[in-house]
Amino acid sequence: MQRRRSRRAAVARAERGAVAVEAALVTPLILLILFGIIEFGLLLKDDLAVTSSVRAGARMASAEPRTASFAQDAADQVAREGSALDMKLVKELWVYRADPTYLSTRGTPLGGGGTFNACSACVKFVWSGPQKKFVVSGTPTWGATSQNACAGDSNRDSVGVFLKFDHPAITNMFFRNFTLTSHTVMSLEPIPSSVPCK
Repeated sequence: MQRRRSRRAAVARAERGAVAVEAALVTPLILLILFGIIEFGLLLKDDLAVTSSVRAGARMASAEPRTASFAQDAADQVAREGSALDMKLVKELWVYRADPTYLSTRGTPLGGGGTFNACSACVKFVWSGPQKKFVVSGTPTWGATSQNACAGDSNRDSVGVFLKFDHPAITNMFFRNFTLTSHTVMSLEPIPSSVPCK
């Protein structure tokens, strides 16, 4: 009887030791998966916010052809729609005239050579923390008066909005910072035919 008890106690101790070893092996893996889910979930949240804000800005700019404040209104709309983002982390915001062959250059700026490295007809913005809004950076090279938004003209200008955002990592286990970019291009709404166009 005594032997059975001591044998059972030895087996129970061995099982407890095995459980401790298994927990020591599995716990770091579970924590890694948990932190990965959190990190990539926050990255996807910011990616959706960037995409949504760019679309809203492009919609605003396309609805205001030949309006002097079209670019600022678009930038303000980006800020409103992207309220889930930390705007201090926005690296670039452009409201630009899209290349007329944007189907082949995927909506890049006019004069950019098919990339987002340069822009010959755009308004660039930076975030101003004290003003809590986007402000124009440099001299705008695309004014409202030069927009082609004539009704019935198949060569109406297209307006694009480009945003570059640095998503900060929380854990630094998977990446340190991740740069998110998004752009949307829309045709300018036509000016009513009752308004002189040229």
